[in-house]
Amino acid sequence: MTEQEFKKLLIDTISVDEYEKREEVVSLLKTCGVVFEKTGEFAKGKVWNQRKENIYLSIMPEKLAQLESHSTYIKRMCERIYPVNKEYKLAEVVFKPGIPTDYEEVSKDVLFEDILKRIIEKIRAAKYVIWIAMAWFTNPKLYEELLKKKKEGLTIEIVLDDNEKNRNADFKLDKEFTTYWVKIESLYKNTMHHKFCVIDLRTVIHGTYNWTKTAEYNKETINIDCNGDLAKQYADEFVKLKNIGRLSVASHV
Repeated sequence: MTEQEFKKLLIDTISVDEYEKREEVVSLLKTCGVVFEKTGEFAKGKVWNQRKENIYLSIMPEKLAQLESHSTYIKRMCERIYPVNKEYKLAEVVFKPGIPTDYEEVSKDVLFEDILKRIIEKIRAAKYVIWIAMAWFTNPKLYEELLKKKKEGLTIEIVLDDNEKNRNADFKLDKEFTTYWVKIESLYKNTMHHKFCVIDLRTVIHGTYNWTKTAEYNKETINIDCNGDLAKQYADEFVKLKNIGRLSVASHV
């Protein structure tokens, strides 16, 4: 379990506990940094060769006393969720002053209905960046939503498969947005078959749903993941596709 996973599990566990001041504790923990310290000191217990591990919870100095007022409860909850393993045993939970951190809520939705509506909701909520990689993009409703975000000043880039449907859509994406046409060159006619959208490097929309008019009437699935780590993985793939698009253009000049 990583430090970030431990922090999330601690917050989630306290959120549903019966502790009278759980909301206050959750609010404090969301700004805490979490650091594991694996020591070389042997722990007392039945497991041979097991060593001590400490957990440091750091919070802004002005809130340290408030956090420490719940120390007995927080330590008990840390012990409850600490993963059992043969190598280390939880020894101490230490509270100390430190730099506050942002808490990242992680969520995942799987949708089979109202897909277009939810995509539009996420586009409208975007604040900074929208990156789209799509095999087919012919839906004028989504095009219009992106135009609105462009007028708000957002950076919008699109990777498209270089095919006839995209080239002959009712609108010209490459006239309004930075667009990279990807042609997969091989012995066969292959397709850039991705269908994903990265929003603010924080949210990913991905699944079977192409941004087309006909997709509204198909049986489709999308996942909406609010997960910074996952978003960065998709962002890395988007950058790779952009570079393929640049090479495709260069090879035809």
